[in-house]
Amino acid sequence: MKLRISGDKLTIACAHMLSKHDKCARVHGHNYQIEVEIEGEINESNMIIDFGLFKKGVSEILKELDHKTLLPENSKDFNIKTNKKEVIISTCDDKRYRFPREDVKLLPIEATTAELMSVYFHDLIKKQFPEFKITVIMSETPTSKVIYTGD
Repeated sequence: MKLRISGDKLTIACAHMLSKHDKCARVHGHNYQIEVEIEGEINESNMIIDFGLFKKGVSEILKELDHKTLLPENSKDFNIKTNKKEVIISTCDDKRYRFPREDVKLLPIEATTAELMSVYFHDLIKKQFPEFKITVIMSETPTSKVIYTGD
């Protein structure tokens, strides 16, 4: 059986940029809508999992990213330097950006595409709920969605 959570508490507003992309190489933002589906057996309480417990776990992961600039730590095209106060990024297009440290979340991925971010979210959620099959559905815009099942 499957259970799916979505809604305002699973929406995050973030800025990012993609290397070597005509339009998205500039810093821009999205209101990402995340849905998470969990699949498992009905337990002794006649549930797969308590909705509240599941929503809370997922919301805590997303809260760390909300209203942040997301930068890919493992990018081959960005040179990222950090100190206590700021994050400085140089791109392969010779652009330089400076962000206050508290406004940035460095992600251990190669690019902040919806595809790689959905894998990142999936893996974090799977660590919290390892006994279930997890599917992450991430919308960058109302017409652009990525679905990752971990397969």
